[in-house]
Amino acid sequence: MTRRLLACIAACLLPSVAPAFEMTRKDRLAALYTKAVVFDRKGEPLVSVRVSEGAGPVVATSRSALVLLPGGDEGHRVKAPAGARWTIAVEAPTDGRRRYWVAVESVPAADVGRAAAARERWRKDGHDVSLFESGALIGLAGRTLDTRLLTVAVDPRPTEAEARARAQALSVGRPLPGEVVAEPLEWPQGWIVAREARSGIEVRARDVLWLSAEGGAAVDLPDLEVGHGTPRITRESRSYEGDVYFTIGQGGRLAVVNVLSAERLLEAVVPSELFPNAPLDALRAQAVAARGQLLAKVGSRHRADPYVLCAETHCQVYAGVGRRAARTTRAVADTRGELLFDGHGLVDTVYSSACGGHGEAFDLTWGGGPHPALQGRPDTPGEAGMSPITEDAVGTFLRSSSEAFCKVTGQGAGVFRWTTTRSGADVTRSVSKIKDIGAVVDLRPLRRGRSGRVLAIEYVGTKGTYVHEGEYPNRVLLGNLKSGLWTVERRGPAGGPADAWTFTGGGFGHGVGMCQHGAMGMATKGHDYGRILEHYYPGSRRERVWSTK
Repeated sequence: MTRRLLACIAACLLPSVAPAFEMTRKDRLAALYTKAVVFDRKGEPLVSVRVSEGAGPVVATSRSALVLLPGGDEGHRVKAPAGARWTIAVEAPTDGRRRYWVAVESVPAADVGRAAAARERWRKDGHDVSLFESGALIGLAGRTLDTRLLTVAVDPRPTEAEARARAQALSVGRPLPGEVVAEPLEWPQGWIVAREARSGIEVRARDVLWLSAEGGAAVDLPDLEVGHGTPRITRESRSYEGDVYFTIGQGGRLAVVNVLSAERLLEAVVPSELFPNAPLDALRAQAVAARGQLLAKVGSRHRADPYVLCAETHCQVYAGVGRRAARTTRAVADTRGELLFDGHGLVDTVYSSACGGHGEAFDLTWGGGPHPALQGRPDTPGEAGMSPITEDAVGTFLRSSSEAFCKVTGQGAGVFRWTTTRSGADVTRSVSKIKDIGAVVDLRPLRRGRSGRVLAIEYVGTKGTYVHEGEYPNRVLLGNLKSGLWTVERRGPAGGPADAWTFTGGGFGHGVGMCQHGAMGMATKGHDYGRILEHYYPGSRRERVWSTK
């Protein structure tokens, strides 16, 4: 440790001459958990994204000087020269307390009467009922974006697993939103401790420690554990621009959160969601859709966590500045501030990899009322009024040589049409983890969406039956099928346990909103991004809600 480095750090340990605004611990925690939207000097929303949570100590360094703000208070600063290496960890954490509710109905926040009627209806049916608000009220370019929803939730449980089991029980015969609402009763707390490797200098902060690199440089987090909330947790070296804060997440674990502007975030999101070598108009369409998803999810995800979004597929994939690419950065710049609107407000521009030739309806997939721009339509030109794909027609549809836009690139990628086999023992094992019905002898789709995707299945076993609701939950139960658009062939003795199940299917993902392979197919055929967005979100219009500079 050089004397210069030691002297610089020691000098900056002293409080700033300017008076500090001393927040109480409760104030500091409340600031982390609030879902209010703040803006930078350019008028862009600032977003907090959790990039890691649950790992042990995290190392932070930078090629520029690093500034640490204990508690986020500008009155106390620690500044270390470039190359200083800090190890940040949690000490003496206390876990928070939560309870988990089953979401049963959601309505726009302005429709208070409908929410009250739904709450009373569930109360009369004997349920413990509460009402939660999600989303955000955002003022942009002289207009107000209101994404708020009122969610009626019932039957609180002490754990998320118990709440999800209750949701499955309640969903038999009626689609529910498929959401579990976490209600924080006490926030996690603890000390965030940063130690500089060579000097041994230690900085301690209660509950939160902010860190940023001077001159707009990136904060480097070598060997960071990522992928939390997904089946694939790995370690990577990542770099993040903007501010980074360290706080206490669920279970008293260290949470690492990046705060940056929406456009800078999108520059790293778009190449993580679509191939950077895709046609430029497909990338532009992806940028608009991702921007809409970002704002639609603010306040509706991670409502009980000390951040707004996560960096995984649950929100949108974000891997820091290392994933930026010139073509995707251009696509974000070309569409800067653009969002889609319809007569009801901001369009929830959801998207998935490949629809398989037909899009799915939002409300049939996730419950709630119909979304006019998300009703599900064929992935071909001029067929918006085609009838839904019924149980009798789904096999013919999958065997057809469809001219869907997503066939152009999806066929070679193995997501337009696919076949996979699951052993009878594997299916029985998966179902038995939820309910013991003996060996599974039959799979009976009970309900399909507009695209033919299976929304509910009755599993018939040697000791009983079980109905499992939801397109995605059934895909997981059946061994992570690529989509719910499939037919199945059983192999095994009649009336006895199946030896194997062979699924013939189409598409990859839920199929709601924009089909990414379809967008690439449309761009390849000469359609610009405006036409691509009109196709996948019919009745919508593009508006620029923040400036081009």
